[in-house]
Amino acid sequence: MFFNKIFHFVKGYVIIEITGFYIERFLYICAKRGIKLFSIGKRTENGVAACISISDFYRVRPVRFKTGTHIRIIKKCGLPFLIKQFKKRSFLIIGLLLVAIVMFISSNFIWSVEIRGDNDDLSHSVAAAVRKTGVHIGAYKPSLMEGESMKSIILNNTENLVWAWVYINGTKAVVEYKEGILPPKVVDKSSPCDIVARRDGLIVSIVEKSGRARVMKNDTVEKGDLLIAGTIDMSSGDYKTVHAIGDVYAYTWHEKSGEYKMYEDINTPTGKEKKFRTFKLFSKCFDLFFKDDVNFENYTVSEKLSEIKIGDDNYLGIGMYEKTYSEVTTKRKPISYDIAVEKGRNDLEEKIAKELACGSRLTDKKVFHEQIDNETVKVTVTMEFIEKIGEEIPIIDQNAEPEE
Repeated sequence: MFFNKIFHFVKGYVIIEITGFYIERFLYICAKRGIKLFSIGKRTENGVAACISISDFYRVRPVRFKTGTHIRIIKKCGLPFLIKQFKKRSFLIIGLLLVAIVMFISSNFIWSVEIRGDNDDLSHSVAAAVRKTGVHIGAYKPSLMEGESMKSIILNNTENLVWAWVYINGTKAVVEYKEGILPPKVVDKSSPCDIVARRDGLIVSIVEKSGRARVMKNDTVEKGDLLIAGTIDMSSGDYKTVHAIGDVYAYTWHEKSGEYKMYEDINTPTGKEKKFRTFKLFSKCFDLFFKDDVNFENYTVSEKLSEIKIGDDNYLGIGMYEKTYSEVTTKRKPISYDIAVEKGRNDLEEKIAKELACGSRLTDKKVFHEQIDNETVKVTVTMEFIEKIGEEIPIIDQNAEPEE
């Protein structure tokens, strides 16, 4: 059945409607003379619909006259009719072919770069680091380095990043990053170094694998104090320097305070808006306005970027950036004392979390609060952790002899 459909499509056929009083006789004579009709439908008030090949269609005329039936072409189908139709639209075919070629070639290049992160101030630094990876508008995708190599370049050229990655989505490159406290820099093991305290704390445990411990359990240390020395005194009165290695854990205390209001600002849109559009062509932007003056007293801002793409991920590097200012009226909604304290606690704990070294373990937490006036609450959060406080600091001593 499938191959019959392909055969009829290649050869070409027409769908006809047969009307008259002697349709059955017409069909009988056609079969007797070898005129093949297929896909014959049920008889209706007007007649019968059937399919017939182009060559047999020209043989059916004598049968039509003999039986007194009428034939009307409903539709022309098949490859011959398509070719005939496209011959009249040669420029359209050439244009479609050129578009297909351009799309195929352009799919091998990057036409849009998007940077996503939680700190807008860092985005410029990340963008500069991304350019060093070779990712930019017009970059040839097959020549780009692997994701791990891109990640290393971005992290090494941008401070305060704990994670970064580059995704190639069709013709668009998406760069994601996360900000945080970086772990201490590791000194090359062939270089001598000391281990000093990164912050104040009470020593819980210290294990030196190389070097000599200068503190003991339950000792109190301050930031910058020497924990494990990389300089070792020799019995001969001389000394040598080594790369100090060890794990030092200590109780550390973090305290944050802040003032929080016992109300929330509720914004209600008035319906008035001002929109400013910018045309984006690859890495160039063209403002479609003269001034972006906003005379609203209170407003919210929303941003939207619409990019032209073919399919799901073939971006053309052309888009429209729209910035909308919506006027709002602000009303204060009172909240309870407990809710204000809870909001303050969550905010302060999040700030403390950004200061912690990886792997820190919470051992105690206290929350203090007091009402300053009728609408203000002061919240203080104190948290105690066990964290690794050792940091490697190179020893700069031209006269010291490194250990082999």
